[in-house]
Amino acid sequence: MFLLAHLAAGLIIGKLTQNYLVALIAALFVDIDHLVPYIKHKVIFNLKKFWETITNPKDPYGSQRNYLHSIFGFILVSLIVFLFDQRIGIVFSLGYLSHLLLDVLDNSDFYPFYPIKEINIKGPVKYFSKAEFALTLILFIIFFIV
Repeated sequence: MFLLAHLAAGLIIGKLTQNYLVALIAALFVDIDHLVPYIKHKVIFNLKKFWETITNPKDPYGSQRNYLHSIFGFILVSLIVFLFDQRIGIVFSLGYLSHLLLDVLDNSDFYPFYPIKEINIKGPVKYFSKAEFALTLILFIIFFIV
């Protein structure tokens, strides 16, 4: 999913838990692992190439969703945060989980057990499509209703 969907999910969790900062950080930080191939392949330094890459459902580098986008990363990072503070750990885990669940919905490659790539989940929502924007809009509406 595109950044706005993750932002909306983080806002919902922030509102429900009364901890916007942690919920938003968790819902958004997972995409840091996209930066590794962007920097490695110098995509981040070329605005046109960067835009083409982030709006393309295909992963030309095969590594945009890696360790942080896996169940292993989720458990490890959530456990570390939880050990520091249980309440923050719960909010963080919910934000992180919202990110992973939204990414499962889009049709981009998602390897839940990365670095093991035997299982690849591709959801029904086409990446960067009208359906994805509609889902994002629904998430924002839920945020305002809650």
